[in-house]
Amino acid sequence: MSDKIFVQIASYRDPELIPTVLDMINRASHPENLTFGICWQYDETEDTTFFDREGFTVAKYHYSESQGLGWARAVTNSLYNGEKYTLQIDSHHRFVDGWDDILLEDYKSALEFSDKPIITTYCTPFETHQSRDEYNPVPCLMSQYEFSSDKLLMSMPWYIQDYKQRNQIIKARTLSGHFYFTSGEFINEVPYDPEIYFGGYTEETTMSVRAFTNGYDMFSPYRMVMWHEYTRAYRPKHWEDHSVEKTKTEMDSAKRDVIARNKTRQIFQQEDHGFELGIFGLGNVRTLHDYEKYGGFDFKNCKIQEYTLQVKEPHNPLPWEDGFISKKVTKEIEWDSNFFKEKDSGDYEFITFGIINKFGDEVFRKDFRKDTDPNVFSYNQNNVTVEYTYEKEDRLVMYGYSPTSGWTDRYEKVI
Repeated sequence: MSDKIFVQIASYRDPELIPTVLDMINRASHPENLTFGICWQYDETEDTTFFDREGFTVAKYHYSESQGLGWARAVTNSLYNGEKYTLQIDSHHRFVDGWDDILLEDYKSALEFSDKPIITTYCTPFETHQSRDEYNPVPCLMSQYEFSSDKLLMSMPWYIQDYKQRNQIIKARTLSGHFYFTSGEFINEVPYDPEIYFGGYTEETTMSVRAFTNGYDMFSPYRMVMWHEYTRAYRPKHWEDHSVEKTKTEMDSAKRDVIARNKTRQIFQQEDHGFELGIFGLGNVRTLHDYEKYGGFDFKNCKIQEYTLQVKEPHNPLPWEDGFISKKVTKEIEWDSNFFKEKDSGDYEFITFGIINKFGDEVFRKDFRKDTDPNVFSYNQNNVTVEYTYEKEDRLVMYGYSPTSGWTDRYEKVI
């Protein structure tokens, strides 16, 4: 198969599919080495005969039959025919001249550090209305910046401002669903789980840890390879077409998303939902904790090390247990004293003061009492200075309690 590259594309009602493929072919140094496996989830506006030609294997489905991203990626996996390399992209990209040479150079460079490298990143954004000379020339890394409120690791593009001074690939912590290049064997060793419904926080996180625990290492290019259209504003979305009212498959988008999120949390050992993961679980070359130490993550406690947040190259230098620095702050927090004054029947026993993080966990608690905090109960004081571990989206939650009236309504505000 020499240097054949199997290009995997899952396209959902996307008018950019054909322009993406044509730009890819026209800007390749060796287009004769490209073969394509496409899961084409089409609508009536698309010409599905366009790729009925040599070098293309296309699985065609009316969009009403689609079961989501993981399912479509699994379909493209099934079209693999033993090519030496594989490149997975989305159906909305643009490419630099000689992009295939760049990827092969980076891959061979990565072989000096790893027996099983993956070249991957979040690509720099472009928009379909832009002319080519308007594209941003600065390449991007993937940066991990927080856990969502339901415990899922979040990533975003991070511009490599000093890219002109760089001359080698960069170790990465996560894999991008819209751009990875690696050995074709990856398809067999880390196959796509068709139940992973959506990208980002479920697709990319599960594929990253599964790749890592199967012995793969991830690297980012230090130079531009391709651009990616992120907004999807110009085309319909799967979750819009497959809502409860519209779905023609056995399950609507909301239920598929719940399954994917639950399966993701089980893979990261945050929760157990009873899934038999089988070939879609972790590998046996490295462990989940090996991945945590490499990337600077604590999945059970939803923490990210400061070194990782600063988008510094792994491995993280501190011992894993010491890498999660405290974010304790001293903060003055105010509340509306009239809220409690209006409900005061003269016998408040105490007023609770609590800080709740975005996961619903109480991270600070204080109870005001008349004997120790008389100014609070006379409504001459409506603030307190506290030291606690601050996170974005923290909320102040307060209640008053009286023996005769019971609990007041909940007072709440974002800090």
